[in-house]
Amino acid sequence: MKNLLRNLSLTTRLSIAFSVICCIVFFGIGLLSFHNMQHLFAKQRDQNLIARVERIEIFLQDQKSFQILVQHPRLYENMLGKEDNLLILRSQHQTLIEINPLKVHIPDIAESKNITFLNNQSEFATTRLAYKTVFFNQQYYQLIAGTQLDEAQSTLDQYLWKLILYSLLGIVMASLLGRWVGLYLLKSLNNLIEQTHKIKGTQPHQRIEAKSITVEVEQLRSAMNDMLDKIQINYDQLARFSEDIAHELRTPLNNLMGQTQIMLMQSRSQQELEQLLYSHLEEYERLSKMIDNMLFIARSEDSDYIIEKENIDLSNLILELVQYFEYLAEDRRMTFILELEKGIQIYGNPDLLKRALSNLIINAIDYGIEGQNIAISTKSTKDHFDIQVLTTNIFINKQHLDHLFERFYQIDSSRHSKAKTGGLGLSIVKSIMLLHSGEASAYNNDKGIVFSLKFKY
Repeated sequence: MKNLLRNLSLTTRLSIAFSVICCIVFFGIGLLSFHNMQHLFAKQRDQNLIARVERIEIFLQDQKSFQILVQHPRLYENMLGKEDNLLILRSQHQTLIEINPLKVHIPDIAESKNITFLNNQSEFATTRLAYKTVFFNQQYYQLIAGTQLDEAQSTLDQYLWKLILYSLLGIVMASLLGRWVGLYLLKSLNNLIEQTHKIKGTQPHQRIEAKSITVEVEQLRSAMNDMLDKIQINYDQLARFSEDIAHELRTPLNNLMGQTQIMLMQSRSQQELEQLLYSHLEEYERLSKMIDNMLFIARSEDSDYIIEKENIDLSNLILELVQYFEYLAEDRRMTFILELEKGIQIYGNPDLLKRALSNLIINAIDYGIEGQNIAISTKSTKDHFDIQVLTTNIFINKQHLDHLFERFYQIDSSRHSKAKTGGLGLSIVKSIMLLHSGEASAYNNDKGIVFSLKFKY
């Protein structure tokens, strides 16, 4: 059954669902209507029997009328006008009136001062009886009135068949109407499907243009266009990454090949060969570091990658790093300015946090202006705290700010090899922040470029 439903279109499924709902609703209303009609017929029948019993009681109050009724019971039978009606008046010793043309069996009836109802049989009843014990002429009499159930049942049967017929017609008409409405409402969805099929990988900037009057389909179109925009961004990043990694790998390989080819042109001394090997070793170390960094970034993007965390005093961690890099900063006549809030605790991995901050500090030292300051500050709020590294008097164009944390992204088109992280330093910072459920950002203020690390409590 499930496999069959999978092969059906959404329009067909909606039509089937609408038809099923119509079946339930129509038959539910029909059964409720039939039940109410049954109750109405039964109530009306019992009221007629009550009226009949009360009329006979009125006759009994008049002695002359009673005598006439006893002597001429046919008169009342003619008054009833139907052969299936029943009237019996009897005492303990005799039956005064017995109008029972169909010879209906009367069960044993107990005394009752109020009008009481009873079927002539517990199963397959044919007659509805109403009886009452009345007192006149210094004696108790039992008054029984009855009517046949066949006439009411025949009317109910006809009503039931009409209900079934009208319900079936209503279901058919509602199903056809539901099919038409489904086709109309899903027309925009089908148009969306056709436009989606027209989008090809060779035209990455192509989008779904046709708008829909249906709110849900329009939201789907907008969501799909947003998804295509994200795919386009990732595609552009991947293309740029492929170009950058090719350049980054080509540079050391060209160096290795060029140096080796030059050395092989003629015989070289042992000292020259050793220098070549040392030069090769530097390139190998650079390649190895680049590969390690790329592997770290790839692992950090895996949702199953787990790191060990502990409580870390932020001020002590930053002071430790500043002391380590202080000598490198002095070589460029740079000074660290610290504005640290005490008591800030970070729950994270100390080695990874040191690595992230080290990359920012190295970046500030390498690209900062000699003689300028590097300001490191911490600031806490109710829901997060920031670590900010400011490189004084260095500003980055706004067009580059959103791409700084991408792999191998470099502002300088000459692609100098000044960076010590192989063009992956800021990408590593971003990956470390993602592992700590934080975020890394960069922005310019009036003093210079600020790299911010935001942690949530």
